[in-house]
Amino acid sequence: MAAATLSTANCLTFLTDFGLQDTYVGQMKGVAAGINPRLQLVDLTHEIPPQQVLRAAYVWNDALDAFPPETIHVAVVDPGVGSDRQLIAAEIGPYRLVCPDNGLLSVILQRATVRRVVTLDNPKWWRANPADTFHGRDILTPVASAWSLGHDLSEFGALRTSALVTLAAAQPQRGKTSLTGQIVQIDRFGNLITNIDVRGLTADTESLRFEIGAFRVEGLSRCYADVNLGEPVALTGSSGRLEIAIRNGNAAEEIQADCGRRIVVRWEGTVV
Repeated sequence: MAAATLSTANCLTFLTDFGLQDTYVGQMKGVAAGINPRLQLVDLTHEIPPQQVLRAAYVWNDALDAFPPETIHVAVVDPGVGSDRQLIAAEIGPYRLVCPDNGLLSVILQRATVRRVVTLDNPKWWRANPADTFHGRDILTPVASAWSLGHDLSEFGALRTSALVTLAAAQPQRGKTSLTGQIVQIDRFGNLITNIDVRGLTADTESLRFEIGAFRVEGLSRCYADVNLGEPVALTGSSGRLEIAIRNGNAAEEIQADCGRRIVVRWEGTVV
């Protein structure tokens, strides 16, 4: 793994399952501001459903490319907080990432190469007397904020050489005339975002058929407005993956679908 060039950062992002009812997010941002007052603090989202690590992994992956490469990203969806799971800081592809090693990197690792990873075992960079139930505030955020000041990754802990934890993020399964994937994210509008990357499909998009149980959509559209109000539509979402929606409606409610539900793409002839 090659050493990275020492650099500062002006932007620190947060992704959590904390919600906004409590003060947890504000406390993390307060810690960051106390260490580097010049940081721009960005909330990616705090509305990941509690403990849904794989869902968070997809959301996190989809957001990273919107930021300058020196940005540091913190993710805290941590059902194992206080256990023997490790906390890490990593340089993976162009990204600088701080999180529990519990599968949050699963999707990013499918497309980016690990450069350096350290285990956050140097308490010099932690808050004093860290709480066993709030490592996001007391370990992850202080390390990320110190990293933004130009400290080298190696200062925060021992170099990690073992494999990172990855979840069994189901890969789409291809048949002769079908591709089976699953819903991995549902956005605020009830749009169903899948793990199927449709950018490689070269068949006549009008010949594709999308099935979620008994629900059917014919053809791949360009945008929501390609169908009438209230009609279903299949399209390539901003993530580059297949999305099923109801124009000006809520597909998740109408189809009664949740994350993990299977979706099948069917066609006639050869697709790729």
